[in-house]
Amino acid sequence: MFSSAVPLTVYLISAGLASRPCFSPIVRENTVSTLGRLVLIIWLFVVLIINSSYTASLTSILTVQQLSSPIKGIDSLREMDERIGYQVGSFAERYLRDELNISESRLLALGSPEAYAKALKDGPNKGGVAAIVDERPYVELFLSSNCAYRIIGQEFTKSGWGFAFPRDSPLAIDLSTAILGLAENGDLQRIHDKWLMKNACTLENAELESDRLHLKSFWGLFLICGVACVLALFLYFIQIIRQLYNGKPNEDDDAIGKENHDSSSLRSTRLQRFLSLMDEKEDMSKAGSKKRKIDGSVNDTSGSRHSRGFDRERSLYS
Repeated sequence: MFSSAVPLTVYLISAGLASRPCFSPIVRENTVSTLGRLVLIIWLFVVLIINSSYTASLTSILTVQQLSSPIKGIDSLREMDERIGYQVGSFAERYLRDELNISESRLLALGSPEAYAKALKDGPNKGGVAAIVDERPYVELFLSSNCAYRIIGQEFTKSGWGFAFPRDSPLAIDLSTAILGLAENGDLQRIHDKWLMKNACTLENAELESDRLHLKSFWGLFLICGVACVLALFLYFIQIIRQLYNGKPNEDDDAIGKENHDSSSLRSTRLQRFLSLMDEKEDMSKAGSKKRKIDGSVNDTSGSRHSRGFDRERSLYS
């Protein structure tokens, strides 16, 4: 038995939980340099793209769960009032009508794979069927070229297939032995895979697999972000080096240069100046942030004092 169902493949970008960065209302850090702002903008762009992709993937997962088929097996199909299809001339008609007590008005005879596909596509609301009950070989042959449908529920075995021989015919034993030999050495499975394998479905699933979002799907974003970070860091060091060579040497550098004229001392002096420039930039950044915090606290304090003074005056005049 098989019925129409939602495709099983869903787009998934990444495995994990959506996280939201927590920004403290007390500590406020501002990006001052142009290079830092550029890197921050690129990082925010990357996070926005990944977050949007995750939201779309989560929406598709929830949609597929809501649109899953209500048919779970032959029992649920029997309890429904939808129409059921079967192959013309198959014993499935007698099985559905006599053993499952399904009304004949709910049964629809279908004679070709094209009729199967059309009936499942139209559905019971447009004169089609909700599901088709048929024998396993025919079902697998149909599914090998129609990947939008799948088998629902467990198989149920009924008598309907067999080989007829005259009574006491030696061919029965020979044929049974040959079939067992094919099953044991794997030839029977190879024949099954050759003629009933879902080649079309395999190709379609491969295409859907290629359309899924993986970590490598965002290599362009990560490449742009990495190049921007490296470029910003490179330009930052160039600025430091320019200040190192174009700046005025301090008194310590002059004293060291007069005492030692060798190259090792010169390199050591430049390294010390380089580190001092790095410290100066960090101190300037910290000083700027502290100044902004102090200004903000002063403004808040003056505002609160003004409001308290206004309340006192109002209480005096009331």
